[in-house]
Order: sequence, then C-alpha cells, then structure tokens
Amino acid sequence: MSDVCDIKPRFCSEKIFTMVKQLYDDYVRNNGLSFRLAIERFEDITEGGIRLRFGTDRSTDQMWRSCKGSLYEYAVCRALNEILLDDPLLLQQINIIHGSKLVFNSDLRDQVSMKNWSDIFPDVDFVIVNKVCNKAMAIISCKTSLRERLTETAFWSKELKQRGVEVIFITTDKDNEMTLDINRYIVMHVLDYTIITDTNRYNQIINEWRKKYGHKPDFNIMISKIIVFSNIAQVLHKYAHKCQ
Repeated sequence: MSDVCDIKPRFCSEKIFTMVKQLYDDYVRNNGLSFRLAIERFEDITEGGIRLRFGTDRSTDQMWRSCKGSLYEYAVCRALNEILLDDPLLLQQINIIHGSKLVFNSDLRDQVSMKNWSDIFPDVDFVIVNKVCNKAMAIISCKTSLRERLTETAFWSKELKQRGVEVIFITTDKDNEMTLDINRYIVMHVLDYTIITDTNRYNQIINEWRKKYGHKPDFNIMISKIIVFSNIAQVLHKYAHKCQ
C-alpha cells in the first residue's frame, strides 16, 4: 500500500506538490498527530502554517489555490490509509483507489463510467472497492469548498445509485456553504454520505439545522448522512461486509 497516496496533482506542478506534501507530513509528525486527527485541522495546518511559507503576492496566491485542492486529496488519502492499516478486517476487505489509477483497471472503470460514444467519468477522487467481489462500493469526491461542485456530485449520485455505487462527498466547508438550502437538500436527500472533516464546522452545521428543522419527524434520519471524519470507519465496515 506504499503507493496508494502517490497522487498526481491536476493543477499544481509536481515540484511544488512534492514540497507541500512534505511540509504537511512534517507538520503531522512534528506535532505528534495521526493523519486522522490532522485532516480535522486541515485548514489551520495549511492556511496557518504551510501557506505562509510561500509569500503573499498574487502569483503565489494563485499557485497555492491550485495546489491546495490536490493537497486535500492527499491528506484525505493518508487519513483513510491509516484507518485501513489500523483495522485488519478493513485492510483485508477494502481497497481505496485513486481515480487516476482507474485507467489501469478496466473492470472498475466500467463500473463507474457512463458510455455514450465514449467513456464519461464522474468527479472521482477515490473509489472504495470491496476486494472480495471486486466491486466499486462508493466513489469519493474531496473538495475544500462546495461552489458548483456539489451539484455535479449530486448528478453522479443519481446516475450511480442505479448500479449500487454510493457517493461520498468530503469537505472542510471552508466557505460555510453547506447550510444554503440547495446544498442542504443535496446532502440530505441525494448524496449517500457527506463528511465534514472540520469537526467545529460540522457541529455548527448540525446545530443550525437542529434549530431550524429539529422538529421535523425525519430530521434524525436525514442528519445521519452527514458525519465527521472519525466515523468513516463505520461506513467502510458496511462496505466490507456488503458482498458476503
């Protein structure tokens, strides 16, 4: 599993990406954190520490925005990999494959793509695979902010649900967009799971919704689909037993 998180950046140079990954890894180790705890502090670690290493001019700011998304993918991958390594059952049953590596696996590629003259792929950062039956259980999309990306993820959720493939959206929600009504509807009624990696932000979201909608009879069912990162192991265990 040594190359699981060998992610190729999409909008960041290899040189800069290698540097920011090393800075992130160094911060985690030097502060005695696990990668699971570090992902909960991603915004503080990156904006309050790593970002300051690169200066403040406009070109640097653009470079940082281009690289931060790939660094978030990497941070999520390191945290997920740590969960698998610490759980023998999950390690035996589950693979988490980066989307860029689907090109080497035609079977999994066919499970998550639409065919219409050519293969059309979802915004898939990772695929969760049950190794026993070689089946894609879910795709993961990681974004620090929502913007129009949540709507795209919702589209793929509806398409993939017909094939038994779930969709997980992982975000810090750094721009506080989750509680907008359209986004609330998507995460409650369309996506299978939404994971807020910033625990403080998660609590703010749930508290706001509880004040507004806590009287609704299905409220507790709806918010059970929005979870903190520390609870993702429960979701992975569900996928681990799905083929049995």
